[in-house]
Amino acid sequence: MSIGRVLLRPFPDSVYLRLGYRIFFGTWPDYRHPHSFNEHIHEYMLRCRDPMLRIPADKIESRHYIAARVGADVLVPLLGVWNRPEDVPLSELPRPFVLKPTAASGRVLIVRAEDELDEDEVRDRMRCWLRRCYSHVNREWCYRGVPRRLMAETLLSDDRGGLPPDYKAYVIGGKVRFLQVDRGRFAQHTRNVYDPQWNPLPARWTLQKHEPDPRPACLPRMIELAETLAEPFEFLRVDYYVIGEQLYIGELTNYPGAGFERFIPSGYAWEIGKFWSGRPVSGAG
Repeated sequence: MSIGRVLLRPFPDSVYLRLGYRIFFGTWPDYRHPHSFNEHIHEYMLRCRDPMLRIPADKIESRHYIAARVGADVLVPLLGVWNRPEDVPLSELPRPFVLKPTAASGRVLIVRAEDELDEDEVRDRMRCWLRRCYSHVNREWCYRGVPRRLMAETLLSDDRGGLPPDYKAYVIGGKVRFLQVDRGRFAQHTRNVYDPQWNPLPARWTLQKHEPDPRPACLPRMIELAETLAEPFEFLRVDYYVIGEQLYIGELTNYPGAGFERFIPSGYAWEIGKFWSGRPVSGAG
């Protein structure tokens, strides 16, 4: 995909996504009459220009939205927000912490208590984060015009001091249709997918599976919060961490994987696509 992005860079959004879909999935998409989950995500990317989409794209604005909608108690503790790498007080931030850009996806630096930091190297990395406009990477319109800043949050850990699993709830048409659990995100990354009753789905979602996850006691609240947050949206993914009995919301996502995640078997993408209530875009090709 990274080579494909370079080769397809000169093309308009609809052509870029259409050719990218063909390269990644091996078939041509139908954005006029989308059926698969991935076709729906791309059609949504091309069609919807609701300013509300900029809220999930901005990690600071999404915190304000979450606090106003469901309460600030579910937010990961925030250590600071800065406009320039030079302003981030790396040596003064309480460890462990997580450093990331506010308008990007998948970019993160974890700093634990025992880590030695090369501050010059870290600031160079932050400059790279800020230079990259994410609306160009996979034609994700929601990032266009969103201010690019830096933020630090407290690093959450499980009862053994490790990184907790990521829970993600997919809300399509106002209802949670499936959930995923990611483990080993920065090591051996695995993923399970479940229906809202916590029954395993008969499919993989890009990655290999791990052992079945225990049904979280807070699952009803996960679903309730996700559906409340998603009310103004046609589609939304809500990401969670569970630490003891405390539920945290990590972030909100408009276009998971920019539509380039893969259900295995591929036909299951059509099963999930049946839940989508969006209308086709005219002229999407």
